[in-house]
Amino acid sequence: MKEFLNKLLTQIKETLKKLNNKQKIIIGIIIFVIFTSFIFLMSFSSQTSNEMLYSDLNAKDFGEISKKLQEWGYEFTPDNNNIWVKQEDKQYIKMKLAQEGLIPQGIKGWDLFDTQKWTTTDFERNINKRRAIIGEITRHLKLLEDIEEASIQITMPAKELYIDEDTPWKASVIITPSPYSDILKNKKKIKGIISLVAFGVDKLRADNIVVSDNHGNILSDFSDEDNTDYLKRAKEETKIIEQLKNKLQSDIYTGLEKFIGKDKVDVRVFLDVDFNQEEIEKKEYIPTVLKKDNPATPYDESEAVEKVVRSEKNVDEKFQGYGFVPEGPEGVDPNYPPGYKEASDKYGKYEKNEKIKNYEIGEKKSMIKRAPYIIKKASVAVWVDGIWNKLYDDKGNMLINKDMTIKREFVPRAPEELRKYEDIVKGSIGYDADRGDLVVVKNVEFNWEDKWLKEDLALQRKMQLKKTLVWALVTLFALFLGTLIYRAVIKEIARRRRIREEELAMQQQLLREQALKAAEDEGVEVELSLEEKARIEMQQNAVNLAKERPEDVASLLRTWLAEE
Repeated sequence: MKEFLNKLLTQIKETLKKLNNKQKIIIGIIIFVIFTSFIFLMSFSSQTSNEMLYSDLNAKDFGEISKKLQEWGYEFTPDNNNIWVKQEDKQYIKMKLAQEGLIPQGIKGWDLFDTQKWTTTDFERNINKRRAIIGEITRHLKLLEDIEEASIQITMPAKELYIDEDTPWKASVIITPSPYSDILKNKKKIKGIISLVAFGVDKLRADNIVVSDNHGNILSDFSDEDNTDYLKRAKEETKIIEQLKNKLQSDIYTGLEKFIGKDKVDVRVFLDVDFNQEEIEKKEYIPTVLKKDNPATPYDESEAVEKVVRSEKNVDEKFQGYGFVPEGPEGVDPNYPPGYKEASDKYGKYEKNEKIKNYEIGEKKSMIKRAPYIIKKASVAVWVDGIWNKLYDDKGNMLINKDMTIKREFVPRAPEELRKYEDIVKGSIGYDADRGDLVVVKNVEFNWEDKWLKEDLALQRKMQLKKTLVWALVTLFALFLGTLIYRAVIKEIARRRRIREEELAMQQQLLREQALKAAEDEGVEVELSLEEKARIEMQQNAVNLAKERPEDVASLLRTWLAEE
């Protein structure tokens, strides 16, 4: 392709050198007109125009929507009961108005799909689908005799890659009951409304629908109907586990996404949660701190003892000498114990030492009531995509397969990198090996066929456009050369025709002159026609002009030759 372009440029330069200034100017004017027209068409097609946002609005909807557009700062043009906005802002404004609940009355349902423009984008189709569903469900509810007015708002979150399960669809329904209707107190009718909305919208479950009246009172709260405490508790426990799992998965995914990239990691979390309630009365004996540690020093200066002396008592008794027997009243013998009377007159010694210490022991009493739940075990599985590189040759050109797809190479991640991600996950979940936590990080090849298909199609379109431009230039150049050749051939044919005519005229003139000369020789008078007289006079003038002004005649001849 490069050699072909170089050859083409060389031919164009050689052709331009053969052209005179007049021809070059004409070609330049043609190219300038073509490019100017192309730029004008591009600029004209890129101009934005206004489109109708809503038509035939009532006074209330017209006022509310106009006020909201002024608050948001969007440019709009009111026209009677119609509102016009910029083409690029139309769908986004409709989406924001739907989020605010400002959907005009009389909105169409599936009628929106009766006429579809071929220029309708996927975003516009999604918005029309949402409007159609809300309009049909609203119209459906208004057919009930217990409902005077109904307003519905449905959230339809888009699917997110590698984030557990899809975010559930949710809906809120506001009803205005008809006069003398018992729908506010009849739970069966409320359940009937929830079932109608749930069955009318795909992916919408009954437990994700909230119904309230026009005063804001929630009508879809049926929690008091659960007569079994166990079932209620099981629901709450399941809800708590799901919330914990979703939070952990979101935290882990968000943390790894900063290092790996969006949509390049998948996370799954399993939690073993214990909801058993316990109350523990605890008594601990703790040492008494005599001196606290100084945090400014690198070593431990604290002093502690297991016990401290609270009180102390020392008793020392000593005696030596003869024993003393207290006597009773007069006339009564002393009361000697058995065997003591014989030793009463002997000399003796007595000593007694008694030490008593009371110690104070540090004591801590606590009443522990465990949290509503604890995580007994956490298991996390993380799949990490490798690195997909596009292949290039030595000259920096992208390598293309035979089927016009880009060549790619999968490079697995290093074990050190996977260990780093494993440490990040362990830190995110508060990894504890004693409770049996498990973290697995594996490198796998993700499926990117949809993304690569878009890239390959974009590349193919680019190459096709490039090829089309090249052939268009070749065609224009061929037409240009054909035009030049055609003009040259036409000039050559005209020149040869003129030469033949001149030769015939010269032959005729020569024959005429010979006839005149023969007639003069014979003495016959010949009368010349006016054309012959004029031709003879022009020839004589030309001969005289050539003799008098030879330079001007030579310049005139050169000009004629150049034109031929």
